[in-house]
Amino acid sequence: MKPVFVRMWTILLLGVLVLAACNAPAAGPAAPDDTDATGEGGGQVVLIIPEEPATLNQYLAVAAIVRQVADATTAGLTTVDADGNFVPVLAAELPTVENGGVSEDYLTVTWRLRPDLKWSDGEPLTADDIKFTWEAVSHPESGAVLSLGFELIDDIETPDPLTAVVKYNAINQAYLQQFMFGILPRHATGEPAEMQTWAWNRQPVTAGPFLVSEWNAGDNIVMERNPNYYLEGQPYLDRLIFRIVPDPGAQLAMMVQGEGQVHLWPGEDKAVYDSTTAGRAELQEIPGQWHMALRFNLSQPFDNDPGPQPPHPILGDLRVRQAIAHAIDYETIINDVNPGTFPATSPFAYGWYQCDLPRPYEYDPDRAAALLEEAGWVAGPDGIRTAQGAEYAADGTRMALQMEGYTNFQPLQRLEEALVEMFKAVGIEVAIQNDDFSIIFGSYEEGSPRMVGNFDMLIYDDSLGIEPHASILSDYHSSGIPSDENPAGGNMYRWVNPAVDAAIERAGSTVDIAERQAAYCEVAELMQQELPLISIFLFTEGYGAAANLTGYHVNMWGSLTWDVQNWRYQ
Repeated sequence: MKPVFVRMWTILLLGVLVLAACNAPAAGPAAPDDTDATGEGGGQVVLIIPEEPATLNQYLAVAAIVRQVADATTAGLTTVDADGNFVPVLAAELPTVENGGVSEDYLTVTWRLRPDLKWSDGEPLTADDIKFTWEAVSHPESGAVLSLGFELIDDIETPDPLTAVVKYNAINQAYLQQFMFGILPRHATGEPAEMQTWAWNRQPVTAGPFLVSEWNAGDNIVMERNPNYYLEGQPYLDRLIFRIVPDPGAQLAMMVQGEGQVHLWPGEDKAVYDSTTAGRAELQEIPGQWHMALRFNLSQPFDNDPGPQPPHPILGDLRVRQAIAHAIDYETIINDVNPGTFPATSPFAYGWYQCDLPRPYEYDPDRAAALLEEAGWVAGPDGIRTAQGAEYAADGTRMALQMEGYTNFQPLQRLEEALVEMFKAVGIEVAIQNDDFSIIFGSYEEGSPRMVGNFDMLIYDDSLGIEPHASILSDYHSSGIPSDENPAGGNMYRWVNPAVDAAIERAGSTVDIAERQAAYCEVAELMQQELPLISIFLFTEGYGAAANLTGYHVNMWGSLTWDVQNWRYQ
């Protein structure tokens, strides 16, 4: 799903966006005339973007291009760094139970602001602006599409200008993300019901590093440094210019000619990009959020029963799933079939919930064949196995499966074709069936095979956001199995494991990061043992950057400009 959703706001942000930041690029050509060649600061950077944002108000944003630009003007209470950790921005510290910022029942969170904060117009930034942000975003007529659990807030008390006490009616595990996408100034915006027409949306009074000085529709957006930014001496740059250039060829030409310093969403792979720019720029990449996996249906398909029983006649046997795992040549896939991807051993492959687990089933076709023999699947005259004493399949059943993905994505097509050959080598016949998005990702009511359980194997990429619990609960808890009563459930595997349920429930009962990570890693370990899915790789996340731009780091959780206050152009 990477090509469609990577540019869309998702409820998990999936912004969009961890294992480690890329190294800063080496010094390159001499600085332009208007740049401080000492490297102490100053100058301007041109950022190439393919489309124009409709707004800089992230709470109204639908398209991801908004965040790519708006983060240069935005400061929230927190952000997520390149290692996937929440860090304070306008907040003096992250509220926790240990420091008294979170109540023992997790229903009260107290935020304390840094002292002496100012808006870009010089007015004080206070706790009342935090309260106003909640009032505006939660207003039923505001048009806000990014709520982040604002509906869980009953009240915000402001006992003093630096303190906001948030009262929740239920645990909000995303509380650290609650005010990450900007604080709204009460004095410089407007009525909450009129949020969609605020002049502020395109000319924001900001607490972020830059403020808009010009907006030339269809051409460019110019930003100047905020003289009241909370970090003394930052941002280092004087000016940002976002150039709107829809044509990919023209974008690349600007980087080659040195007319641009940062390039959003390059279409080339790293080798081609770096060769074309010939040292003037490079494509900086890290593992991204998009996790490719082969997903099994553990229940019998086409029986008019979406539940977990009876077991799948072939895949219901764990030994068969283990054999499939051993039949995959992971190194060839990553190096030759989909070069530039990164290994993954579970969906919990990044972020604060990352679980560093070794791959339990390495490529071993001999072991795969032995497991299939043990499971009662013997090789036929054409090499494809048939059941002879299999646990769930009648004798004579051919070991033939269908693998369903989605259309119009060449990396997936190449992967499918490679897997078919690998499975055939151990006696498993697999047919590829790629469906339109509207079918494979359709709803239960529409009869999507994924939702009603009418499939053998699915292969596609998905992601977990910085706050993953809602997705984990839906996808891996037994209560998430889609049914007439729960048509939106995400457990298409029909996986039932009481220990998994207990671990997920334990993670959902606290806001403690360490406790939650431990519980999620228990789920990952059980996933490796029972194999409802096989993790294959992570796609990359990256942008083009000039070789003489320093302080720039790719952040899978962030945007193009998430750390723009740290950039220097030498």
